[in-house]
Amino acid sequence: DLADTKETPFVVIDTETVGKHYDQLIEQFPFAKVHYAVKANPAAELISLLRDRGANFDIASIYELDKVMSRGVGPERISYGNTIKKAKDIRTFYEKGVRLYATDSEADLRNIAKAAPGSKVYVRILTEGTLTADWPLSRKFGCQTDMAMDLLILARDLGLVPYGVSFHVGSQQREIGAWDAALGKVKVIFERLKEEDGIELKMINMGGGFPANYITRTNDLKTYADEIKRFLDEDFGDDLPEIIIEPGR
Repeated sequence: DLADTKETPFVVIDTETVGKHYDQLIEQFPFAKVHYAVKANPAAELISLLRDRGANFDIASIYELDKVMSRGVGPERISYGNTIKKAKDIRTFYEKGVRLYATDSEADLRNIAKAAPGSKVYVRILTEGTLTADWPLSRKFGCQTDMAMDLLILARDLGLVPYGVSFHVGSQQREIGAWDAALGKVKVIFERLKEEDGIELKMINMGGGFPANYITRTNDLKTYADEIKRFLDEDFGDDLPEIIIEPGR
């Protein structure tokens, strides 16, 4: 019926399907906080649906922040996940109550320290997911392991809370081993900072990249979840940090 009334191309989003997918994520990652990547689709209907289901939100711009907060989402459910941001935008997020920020450079970290003093920061690292992802993001953002550690030490020295590490294995990542490799790097950062600098990180943000079914079918979510849980268990055992995942599509 829609095809008769709409010009093409157009997209129809079934909120029931979105809800079902969210429920599957919660079921497969019961230990994780889900931060919906709003840039994937900032429709008010989706924000409201996920708000009511208890989701958190990963936000990349003032536009997205206003859209999400106008739907009654509190700042404690929001992270500013963009590593490239203006100082005045950081200040706006801070004034609205947001206290969790991504970073991957010294200049950005210093801006956060000035505009959002005392906030929690997590550093995004580069990962090697470029060959097996449909849309590689691994080289677009992030820094090398040594630089990540330097930034987390600097964060402490600037009066911020060095909170964790994030990575993104690339969009539509079909190769489960990409998560294993990334988590291996994260473990090294956690251990070295604790042993050498007395910094105890609390959180791993595993980003998005879980593949959706488009033209070619992928492994189901359970397959990825089971393996990722095994990797986490091998690397962290009973000392599992807070885990965040950031699904978009």
